[in-house]
Amino acid sequence: MIGKTSANPNAGSGFSGITLQRLQDLTLNSDGHAFDQKTGRSYRINPTGLLTLQLVQEGKSEPEIVSQLAARYAQHPAVVAVSTEAFFSQIRRYLS
Repeated sequence: MIGKTSANPNAGSGFSGITLQRLQDLTLNSDGHAFDQKTGRSYRINPTGLLTLQLVQEGKSEPEIVSQLAARYAQHPAVVAVSTEAFFSQIRRYLS
């Protein structure tokens, strides 16, 4: 869902391992770019990742995000939950 050249590992699950403020501070655009104002780094995010971050910035909980993504992409919530967890794990490495 996201691509960048370097990362720092950080443990945790969901967006509990990332401060919500860090996710809300990302500047997103419709072209799939996210800009981290804290570090000056820019990230390229696929449409599903972009939607996920938009939902976070709207204040949705992790279960609400999973539910909305499952409905939008006609996938079982358990499958979406695993993918969402992997996405947040990847984001955690980039934003730490």
